[in-house]
Amino acid sequence: MQSGNQQDDSSTSWPVVDGTYSVGDPAAPVAVCALTSDELIQPLVTVPGVAIVGEVQTANLGIERIILNVTSNPFIRFLLLCGKESRLFQPGHTLSALFDNGIDPEGRVVGAQGYEPVLRNLPREQIDTFRRQVELVDWTGEQELALLQERISGLTARNPGRFEAQWRQDGAVEAASSSQSRFLTIRPGGKREPLIYDPKGYFVITLDRAAGQIVLRHYLPDHSPVHEMRGRSAEPMLLGLLREGLVSQLSHAGYLGAELAKAEAALRLGSDVHYEQDRVLRQDEAPAPSPSSPAPAAKPAISPPRTWKQLSDTPLGEEVDVVCEINAQLSENLFKGAVGEPSEREPFSLFRRTEHILRVYWSPASTQVIMGEPGQVGPGALLRVRGKRRSENEVDAERLVILTGTARIQEDSR
Repeated sequence: MQSGNQQDDSSTSWPVVDGTYSVGDPAAPVAVCALTSDELIQPLVTVPGVAIVGEVQTANLGIERIILNVTSNPFIRFLLLCGKESRLFQPGHTLSALFDNGIDPEGRVVGAQGYEPVLRNLPREQIDTFRRQVELVDWTGEQELALLQERISGLTARNPGRFEAQWRQDGAVEAASSSQSRFLTIRPGGKREPLIYDPKGYFVITLDRAAGQIVLRHYLPDHSPVHEMRGRSAEPMLLGLLREGLVSQLSHAGYLGAELAKAEAALRLGSDVHYEQDRVLRQDEAPAPSPSSPAPAAKPAISPPRTWKQLSDTPLGEEVDVVCEINAQLSENLFKGAVGEPSEREPFSLFRRTEHILRVYWSPASTQVIMGEPGQVGPGALLRVRGKRRSENEVDAERLVILTGTARIQEDSR
């Protein structure tokens, strides 16, 4: 069995595109789509007759990946839907509608009810091949393993054999790569207009720690004070400025978002983390006590995140604290990313990207997001993860601190 999330150069040429799946017997006739129930993947992939088990979150790119992988393997003759449906995207309903009705000239699945059920990156001929190659068995909602195993056994018993009118595998690979080649590479950086040039004025951001608030004051270009806003979270404060039309430059809005996020980080991380506008976050050093005064009670120190070696030396089940830059959302409750190690100069705001990959399990219901919103957890986000070490490269997150916009990461220079 091989995992779709940990492929390497030694893996076989099938499946042809990556995703959240595990491979059983590639010559078996049944592909299982567990919809959003990723907990079904491992128990079902070992069932005889199963070629691959995976999940799907969306009714567009996710279904396209299923079609690419299925049509590149002529041994697959059944697609079994099971597990919990996404109420927004409804990929299970979309697959059912695809088999019943096909697509319209714009690539939209006829009769599908979910969000954006459009297959724009595949030729109609490949979609039609997919519909002919496999029989859809719709058990959406079923999560009982015994019933699913029995159903798979029945499908395997009536396997019609290899699909002869196979879509060429090189065509599938070409289609997979062509969708990626449509992205144009751009580099970070650019020129920001001086804030004084924004005709709407400029802003001064401070913290009112006694009230537990971020304070944002708005001045006109002639330095006349006009507005004050108080809040505890960066995103609603920025949205408030945009709602009131107080920002006229995109670069100014980006700057304010980053500064407000830094202020939120300092507010939530405690009084030892000092915020000053246009400067990196830093940890304040306690003043030395005078010889005649008693030593103050020691405050718990705010420690920087752990390095990869420190993480590796932590026993399984013990607490860890590490920075991770997400590079893939594997499921609703699982992401993976590169570990960032704290720099000596700025251990709370500057991190070196390493080659070490960490898989993080979390849940919006049980994991505390102490800065930012759960919706910000996704590819490209920079997070500080605190939780328990599950395995060599896996963590069960108990708290997430979203550092996107408040810290930065650089490539490992080794």
